[in-house]
Amino acid sequence: MKPAKTAYFVLGPESSGTRMLTEALCRCGIYGDAGHVQRMDDLDFAKTPERIVFRRSLPHGGATARHWPAIAGIVLRMREAGYRVVPILILRDLDATVKSQVAFPHVPNEAEARYNVQYAVQHALSQLAQVGLWPVVVPYEPFVRDARVREQFFHHLELPVPDMSFFDANEKYRSSR
Repeated sequence: MKPAKTAYFVLGPESSGTRMLTEALCRCGIYGDAGHVQRMDDLDFAKTPERIVFRRSLPHGGATARHWPAIAGIVLRMREAGYRVVPILILRDLDATVKSQVAFPHVPNEAEARYNVQYAVQHALSQLAQVGLWPVVVPYEPFVRDARVREQFFHHLELPVPDMSFFDANEKYRSSR
C-alpha cells in the first residue's frame, strides 16, 4: 500500500531553476520553502505535513559550504517518515546555467561551472538509482515559456497550476553569446 504522504524532492544543478520550481510547488499548497534556508534542512521529516517539497541544488550549500548531498540518504529519511517520494530534476540550457553560476558567483570560472553541471546530473541520477527512483525531468526553457507545458507538469503531479508569473531568466545571457 502506498503511503498517503507525498514528498516532492526538487533537484538540479545550481542556477537551473530549483528555487523557482520549489516556489511553484509551495504555491500549490505544498509545505516547504523555496529560499536558501529551508525549515526541513535538519532532514527531520517526522512531524511535517502530508505533502512537502524539499529542494537541493547540486552542489548544495552556497559558495562557502558547498557539498554534494547524499540524495539517497535523504530519500530514505523521507521514506522512514512515511512519504512516497517524487523526485523532480530540473535542467536548464548549459550555457545559461554556466553563465548564471559565474555571475552569482557560485563558482570562480566557467570550466568549474561546466564540470559541476555535468556532475550534478550524474550525481542525482546515480543517487536516485540507489533507492530505485527515476525523476520527473523538467526542461527549464519549455516550462517557463509555455503555459501548456506547465499545465501538463502540474496535471501529471495531480496538482493545481499555481498562480504565479514565470519568466525566462535566460534572456539576459542571450546577448552575451
